[in-house]
Amino acid sequence: MLNFRPITIDDKETVQPFFDKSIFGNCDFSFSNILSWKHLYNTAFTVEDGFLYIRFQSPDDSSCYLFPLGDGDLKKALEQIKQDAQERNNPFMLCAITQAMFNRIENVMPGLFVYETERNWYEYIYSAGDLISLAGRKYQAKRNHINKFKRTYSWEYLPITKDIIPDCLNLYERWNIENRGYNSERSLREEKIATQKAFDNYERLGLTGGALRINGEILAYSYGQPLGKDTFGIHAEKCLYEIDGGFAMINQQFAEHNCAGYLYINREEDLGIDTLRKAKMSYHPVMLLEKGRVMRKTEN
Repeated sequence: MLNFRPITIDDKETVQPFFDKSIFGNCDFSFSNILSWKHLYNTAFTVEDGFLYIRFQSPDDSSCYLFPLGDGDLKKALEQIKQDAQERNNPFMLCAITQAMFNRIENVMPGLFVYETERNWYEYIYSAGDLISLAGRKYQAKRNHINKFKRTYSWEYLPITKDIIPDCLNLYERWNIENRGYNSERSLREEKIATQKAFDNYERLGLTGGALRINGEILAYSYGQPLGKDTFGIHAEKCLYEIDGGFAMINQQFAEHNCAGYLYINREEDLGIDTLRKAKMSYHPVMLLEKGRVMRKTEN
C-alpha cells in the first residue's frame, strides 16, 4: 500500500518540482488548487521511487488517483496504484486524465483500460496574445464592453498584495451573496473555503493576482499560477455583476499584466454550468483540453 498522507502547505517544496516539469497543461497539477480544495477531496499524496502520487477520497471512501508524475518506470507506478486501490477495497480509477496521459498509459500497458471523457471537465485553453489584444471582429463585443467600462468608471489595476487581500475577501462575500440564486448552497460553501485558503496562504502558494479598484473600491479580482513553462492557469475571477464590463476588463487587464510571457492561458472547466460555458466559449478557446477517467476494462 502506498504511504499516503494529507497534503499541507508545508509540502509545496516537495510537490511543486513535479508540477513544474509537467507538460500536460491541466489545472489539476497546480499546488494552489490541490491545497485549496483538499477539504472537498480529502487530498493525500506520497512520493515514492521518484513518482508523485495524489489520491482523492470521497465521503463514501471510494478513491481516485491523478496521473502519477515522475521520470521513472510508469508501468511500475501504475501497478503501485492498482495495488493500493485493491488493498483499500476500491476499484482502480484515474481521474482528470487527458488524452496525452492516456496515450502514455496505453504505451506501457496496452489494452487493459478504458478511457471515458466527461465534457464538464474539459478545460478551456486560450492564446495569451488573443486575450491580451482582443484583436479582430470576433472580439469586437469584448472591446465594446471594455470601452464602455473605461468611459463609465474611475478605475485602476493593481497587483494583489497582503494589503488588499481583506478588500478582495470582502468582494468575495458580496459576490457570494449575489450568486445564491445561481449556485447551490453547497458549491458556494465549498468555494468559500477554497477562496479563504488561497488568500490565507497567498504568498506561500506563489499565487499571482490582480484587482480593479473601481470608484475607490476593490470590485474585481483574478489570480492564478503557472501550469508548466508555457501556460498560465487562472484559478479564480470575481466581479460584481452590477459593474458593466467588469468581467471583460479584469480578464483583459490580468492577461496583459501577468500573462504576456506565456503562450497559453488555461481558464479551467465550466463544470456543466450553462452560463459559465457560454462565457468561456465567447472568448474563443484555441483548444478544449479533454479530460476523463480511466478504469480497468474488467471493472467496467
